[in-house]
Amino acid sequence: MSQTSSSTSVEQLLARITAGTERLLQEATPDGSDETRATIAELLDVVEEVDDLLETIDFERLPDAVEVSALPDLVKLDGVPNAIREHDPDLALDLSAIRDVIHLRGLWNAVDLVDFLRELRQLKSELEDVLGPDAFGSSGDSEAAAEIRKFADEVKPDATNAALQQEAKEGAKAARKGVIDGHSKFEDLYESTQRGPGYAGRKPVSNNPTAVSSVPYGPLPASVSTRVSTVPTSVRHAKIDALPRIYSRRWKTAGRTE
Repeated sequence: MSQTSSSTSVEQLLARITAGTERLLQEATPDGSDETRATIAELLDVVEEVDDLLETIDFERLPDAVEVSALPDLVKLDGVPNAIREHDPDLALDLSAIRDVIHLRGLWNAVDLVDFLRELRQLKSELEDVLGPDAFGSSGDSEAAAEIRKFADEVKPDATNAALQQEAKEGAKAARKGVIDGHSKFEDLYESTQRGPGYAGRKPVSNNPTAVSSVPYGPLPASVSTRVSTVPTSVRHAKIDALPRIYSRRWKTAGRTE
């Protein structure tokens, strides 16, 4: 299954859940109790918050954050029957190796961390309205949950750093768009000066028969030096991917790819 279809499947599932919850609310309105209607309305709020949370994730890039070959190490197949029978996930899961499964750089590039944390707080608030204020008060004694919490604590500094870099990247995108627009206008102006008759565009539109343009005649030569940049594509110690470099002929397509 492609990642595009996977993302679409998630959206379709949420749409069905939302529609079903709204239908429950409508059906409960005529003769249902106030408590029932309030509970269904709160469930609808939870579904909407889950939808908002998932919108902060780029599902097409998410697979880059997972080392698929390491996933089997997280599951103890011989313990699955007992885990189901005993309702104990620790019998089937060993999340001590979760660090080998998740590529943090891929994860940071697939998730809008600032929006994700904001939506996560809102989702937690909505869940507390449904489950009660003590819903997240107990940490439990599950080893799997403990490993997840330990992993989250370990990567929290990296996540904070990555979130700051994402904000800086968004600011750079705005400035970059201005530069691209300015470059495009300059290109249009340059091409307009090449329309006069004469020496392959060297002679400008002028009443002076001896006038010669000082603007170098284009277009750029199709040489290796104009197609290859020696500037590294990534930034050392950066937690997220840098914006694509723009040089030479890439200026003509940069506006379409931003």
